[in-house]
Amino acid sequence: MRYLLTQVSVLLVLQIVTAESAAINGTPSWTPSIIDDLSGSFFVSSPDLAFDHFGTPSVSWSSVQQPSGTNSVRLSRLGGLGFWSTQTLATGPDIGLQTGISFDRSERATVAWINGSGAVSASFDGGPNLAAGAGAAVTAPVITLSHDLEGSLRGMFARTSPGGTSEISFDGTAFGSADLMSFSGVAMLMDAAMVADGRGLRQIVARVELSAGSEAVMAASEAPGGGPWSSGSLFTANTVSGVDIAVDPGDGNVAVAYSTFDGVNTSKLFFAKFNGFAMETTEVRSSTQHRFEDLSLAFDLADGLPAIAVEHKDIGLGQDQLALIYQDGAMIWQTSIIDSAISFDAPGGLQRRPSLAFDDFGTSFPAVAYVDNDEVLTVAFDPPVPEPSTVMLILSAAALIGFTQRRMR
Repeated sequence: MRYLLTQVSVLLVLQIVTAESAAINGTPSWTPSIIDDLSGSFFVSSPDLAFDHFGTPSVSWSSVQQPSGTNSVRLSRLGGLGFWSTQTLATGPDIGLQTGISFDRSERATVAWINGSGAVSASFDGGPNLAAGAGAAVTAPVITLSHDLEGSLRGMFARTSPGGTSEISFDGTAFGSADLMSFSGVAMLMDAAMVADGRGLRQIVARVELSAGSEAVMAASEAPGGGPWSSGSLFTANTVSGVDIAVDPGDGNVAVAYSTFDGVNTSKLFFAKFNGFAMETTEVRSSTQHRFEDLSLAFDLADGLPAIAVEHKDIGLGQDQLALIYQDGAMIWQTSIIDSAISFDAPGGLQRRPSLAFDDFGTSFPAVAYVDNDEVLTVAFDPPVPEPSTVMLILSAAALIGFTQRRMR
């Protein structure tokens, strides 16, 4: 009995120390895991990565036949031995142009996707396909899913009307859709993402082409108590290359990351955080040697620091790379190359951005889903490495257990 209690005590201490360790500690060491290898007449749509609260990563994605043919919407989950199990949710002509995934509080996945007809379909917990909306834009398909703190689905897709968006909801049985809000002065909504902040209010950030001809990062906020949404431009540039939004787990406020290009030679990467009163913007990177393109923003759940997975073109080397640019414990932005040879866009110039997520079970660590230059759908993990103090504790625990075993003989 004393031996059992000692083991339990040591394990509890190890769990507490591990949970408090920083997720990105030192230089990330990336371990790639291949989901599927598509070639020939098929390509992968933008993958969307999410962890359930038990630490299992899942990816929604589509295999798309070019120029037009039979597509498949898929949900892949990582098993205990490192193999991915893939479920086909739907198969048909011209479906699954873009997908999104999110987990509710009972670890059940909702996957939604846009079809070539403009119809939106969804599947709850691997169940049958259900109608979830209509009138979605298909030239630049945009769909995003998340859950608020109460566990309610918060989904959004771009409509065919310029700057228009619709919501996706779920009542436990059926999906619903209704007009959400519209950005004014917009010729085309090219990319967008939506989250619910710590108050449960929905916040949208979008990459848009303005009616005046330039491009902009625009944001919109749901009004407390209902009523019209407030919206406006955060940044205007010759070209806006990527945009994303995420919620800081510490204070519940939102942050936005976006990349720009001046049309000549300078590319920039920005991070903007709402401080409770206004947006505070930081120029993370500015370069004439690199181009920052599509990106994905997430917060480290262990220490609350932001990280950005970004398509990173090395102009001098002529390589399309995937990088993680993240804040370290000293609040300095660091860069880690995840893969030195990726494929930025899908055939036909269709957008295909990476997807960054942090595990929130035990020690938080980052993972990024992306497509490499051989059309291989991959998830790269930066597994946690114990702190030196944790290593010493593990050694001490092992010695303590060994001593107890000897005493009990």
